[in-house]
Amino acid sequence: MTRSTESPTQPGQVAFTAVGVKKHYPGVKALDGVDLEGYAGSVLGVCGANGAGKSTFAKLLAGVETPTDGEITVAGYPHAVRNAAEAEQAGVLMMHQEPLIIDDFTVGENVWLYKLREGKDIRPWATKTDTNSAQTREVLHGVGLGHLSTRQLARDLGPGQRQMLSLSRAAVATHKIMILDETTASTSEEHFNDILELVDREKKAGTSIIFVSHRLNEVFAMCDRIAVLRNGKLVKVLNAADSNPDEITTLMIGQALKALDRPPRVQTSSAPVLEVRDLVGGTARGVSFDVNHGEIVGLYGLVGSGRSSVARTITGQRKAASGSIKLDGTEISLPTPGSAVSKHIAYVTEDRRLEGFVKDFDNGENMSLVVLPKMSRIGVVRPAVERKRVRELIGEYQVKGGTSTYTRTLSGGNQQKVVVAKWLETDPDFVVLDEPTKGIDVGARANIYEIIHRLAGRGKGVLVVSSEAEELLSLCHRILVMRNGVIAAEFDPEEADTDDLIRTALTHTD
Repeated sequence: MTRSTESPTQPGQVAFTAVGVKKHYPGVKALDGVDLEGYAGSVLGVCGANGAGKSTFAKLLAGVETPTDGEITVAGYPHAVRNAAEAEQAGVLMMHQEPLIIDDFTVGENVWLYKLREGKDIRPWATKTDTNSAQTREVLHGVGLGHLSTRQLARDLGPGQRQMLSLSRAAVATHKIMILDETTASTSEEHFNDILELVDREKKAGTSIIFVSHRLNEVFAMCDRIAVLRNGKLVKVLNAADSNPDEITTLMIGQALKALDRPPRVQTSSAPVLEVRDLVGGTARGVSFDVNHGEIVGLYGLVGSGRSSVARTITGQRKAASGSIKLDGTEISLPTPGSAVSKHIAYVTEDRRLEGFVKDFDNGENMSLVVLPKMSRIGVVRPAVERKRVRELIGEYQVKGGTSTYTRTLSGGNQQKVVVAKWLETDPDFVVLDEPTKGIDVGARANIYEIIHRLAGRGKGVLVVSSEAEELLSLCHRILVMRNGVIAAEFDPEEADTDDLIRTALTHTD
């Protein structure tokens, strides 16, 4: 197979060097003084619990983010990498967790996407890329997609096929460093074998590969060395052959932390507010659980475990393939988000920027968006009523900014409070919060926790979906751990710690 690469380094030589790399966000030290090297013809695994800084490091190496301090240099490139364009020039190819696929392009066009992006095909004197060539079909065969037609639209592909299609570009894109950032989260075991073969070809060609993952069985199958990050710091770099999953897990976790400051349980009814039985939807398969009135239940799992599929299916964001959902003892159907709202079920999305608020709306417009009928008379919104209620919400939820401040200009924490306020204004009986503190600072986290406590205190049922074990241990009355689309275990936070949750979620325990 033709492979496009440029590698001034020989196997075993240094391909990139990170020195004193720091990355700080408001209230968060994502990376704090990391020194790390990658070698040509070798695979470096980067592991850590959620929030450890592993994906941040990958983004810095790829130039997607700029270090707050320190620098990353690539062998053969004249200066430190400062942005994505320079990283590409230096020979860094990044494969993201969410694959970059153009739905309206064919499979063949997606293979050659980076070549098409160069604009050469629009020049009259340039040789047009043949996206239906024998080389294209060979490239697809190399990632387990040889059965696909190159003229098929990419929109018809499943998640695993989309990821493999993205990975196929490694065969036609010039590079000497390849980053795989959680790229196996949506792939099957069969496709993982294709990834192993791809990585083996890259190693033989002298590529330095960085594999960012929480799946320790895959890390040990693929990597030569393993770097463990914890709380933004590099804990240790080990040879994979001299280590094991239990050692890496212990390094990732550090000292196990017990739950603290959990709110008291306030159960206002003996019957559950929500009963889920044999639910199938997305990557969730056969999930059953209850949530009681006044109870905060945590749903923990790693990327691809099915936790978000459950959250979206029980709130009408995704239609269930099978199974049943009961609200206060009555079976309900939730074909759309609107049907969930009408039944007093609220969903706070994990992607607030894409789904949480309207970017061209101000705080007032976003906060009142779902409850405009309450503020209207014969179909006409009463501005005075709307403004008064929004001012009350801004004070109640401690949102920085007035009613006319555009939500998009706020910090992540204040944006999240706007989103939470919007949905809780519907007065739901059951609330799902998907990664409610993702990307927000410590102060905003405390505000969100207080809101969740108040909800439970009023007898509402609350499901908190999170990838942070410590958060759920301190917040919830019960924790369900998902793995491979099913609930693998249930824990009482009084008797569990982070070690229990993470070990249960890691696929190497299967």
